[in-house]
Amino acid sequence: MIITPTSLTITQLFGSTNEQYVIPTYQRRYSWHERQVWELIDDIQLIDEGDTHLLGSIVCLAGHHTAGLNRLELVDGQQRLTTVTIILECIRQRMELDGEADEAAEVARLLSAKPLGGKALRKVALDSIDSAEFDRLVQNKQQQPFQNQQLAGAFEIVRGWIAERGLEELGAFLYRLKNQAVVIRLDVSEAKDAFKLFETINNRGLKLSPTDIIKNFLLGNAARFGADELQEARNSWAALIVHLDGTNPDAFFRYYLMALVGTRITASEVVAKFKNVFMSQVVEAAALPERHLYADPIEPDDEDGEEPPPAEGSSGASTSQAELQVSFVAFLARLVQCAKVYSELVLVKTTDTRINRHLRNLRMIKAVQTYGFLMHLRVGGCPDKLFREVLELTESFVLRRHVCRERANETEALFARLSVVDPVAPVEATREAYRVLCPSDEKFRDEFANASFPSNLIERARYCLERIEATRHGAHDELQVLGAADVHVEHIIPQKIKTKKAKEEFGDWVTYLGDKAESQHPKYVARIGNLTLFAGALNISASNNPFAMKKQAYKDSGILLTKELASLAQFKFKTVEQRSTMLAAKAVELWPSP
Repeated sequence: MIITPTSLTITQLFGSTNEQYVIPTYQRRYSWHERQVWELIDDIQLIDEGDTHLLGSIVCLAGHHTAGLNRLELVDGQQRLTTVTIILECIRQRMELDGEADEAAEVARLLSAKPLGGKALRKVALDSIDSAEFDRLVQNKQQQPFQNQQLAGAFEIVRGWIAERGLEELGAFLYRLKNQAVVIRLDVSEAKDAFKLFETINNRGLKLSPTDIIKNFLLGNAARFGADELQEARNSWAALIVHLDGTNPDAFFRYYLMALVGTRITASEVVAKFKNVFMSQVVEAAALPERHLYADPIEPDDEDGEEPPPAEGSSGASTSQAELQVSFVAFLARLVQCAKVYSELVLVKTTDTRINRHLRNLRMIKAVQTYGFLMHLRVGGCPDKLFREVLELTESFVLRRHVCRERANETEALFARLSVVDPVAPVEATREAYRVLCPSDEKFRDEFANASFPSNLIERARYCLERIEATRHGAHDELQVLGAADVHVEHIIPQKIKTKKAKEEFGDWVTYLGDKAESQHPKYVARIGNLTLFAGALNISASNNPFAMKKQAYKDSGILLTKELASLAQFKFKTVEQRSTMLAAKAVELWPSP
């Protein structure tokens, strides 16, 4: 590996007009948060006179330099350089606005690359996903919302900070940024070396995400396979990150691997497991002379629990899919396909509205453990009708286990092992697997009546109430109740009754509820019997009132679960118990055992 390191100020880094830093499409989107942007600004502000500050290193994949435009592929450092570009661009605009034309023109020269005889281009060329929004932000065109909120947020922070600075202070800051902030540029001519260097640098510093490590592992090995393979890998990764936009990519790789190997994998095992699967499955990888170097050992994790028994009708083996030998191109194609399907599942964006309703329900339940199994079915060509049947079974099974506080690791392990089920005919095997671990009707009824739905589980409560409410309506009305944006979960007995403010706003609930109200309140306030559904406007009119006044708003509700509360003479802890028991009996009917 030949590495050419160069220590450069920002002026030197951006000073060559025939060099352009290109952020390739396979890179993740700009993702710095407020804290990181402020840290960079603070670091520059605090540089003492005559001193320098190291901003860090960047890794560039560089070809042979020519008289024309030299595009340097930015393998590492895109977040830092993009933020520096944002700062310089915002300063340029401020200088221009205040009539400092010479200073503004000097900054503009740093921000542009210009091939001989060609038109000026941006010095840092963002990937195709962020590029258009970056241009809009530069022009301050905010008529439409921005998809990349981190990018928009960085501009907002920098512009706000600059607006509060005087020209003299801003000029001193600009001088420090241009001449005292230093970057170590590492130029590498071979792609395989660039990706290896990236991983080495980052493993010694700030911990990389599993997705970052996997990306560099894939691209680094692709470079070993050949130029065509490297380009294929770059294109595939670009498609993958587009599909996964709006999801957690680390979670995708975890569930992708669980579906692939048929066993539960913890977050800490993802990278090692991916490398091992890649080296054993990809035909080209098996021919690498140093193949053994990538066979990372996987240490057992403390969070591992006992594996459930295999699904009936399956071998329970975890090897069938993972051990298939495929070409590198085929491996990439399946990976991208899985990413697309995963995104559709998580973001509830399939083409079937009935499937989407079930997926929304699973999201409200917090059934994340299911995604690997469901991805296996969709990628494997499961017919929509059968997929809906599996989803309906899954809703009942997962809700029962969650409510009964069954071991999450055990649930997740089951879904991993279900990835051996035939995706073309999955219903019976799935049903049988669920029966083994599904809580009984009696246990589910008792636990549901006594379950607590705190704020982090309020969407689960909403799901349960929506389903119960839907049984009281016809099919047409069901659509009006389920998923309505202005429908919220209402606590009938308020969440706060003890403070002076609560007493003033909610009425004297402590006196109303009687002896031991304060000690009993935490036990009952988050139970299903104390919750109902309420439209936004009515919710406002009811929420700050004692029960006698709430009843008037409840009476006007179109939601029958809420409307019937108006007929009650009072609502106390005993009422919560009775209502919880009633709703629990309904729950057993709505979410039957498989």
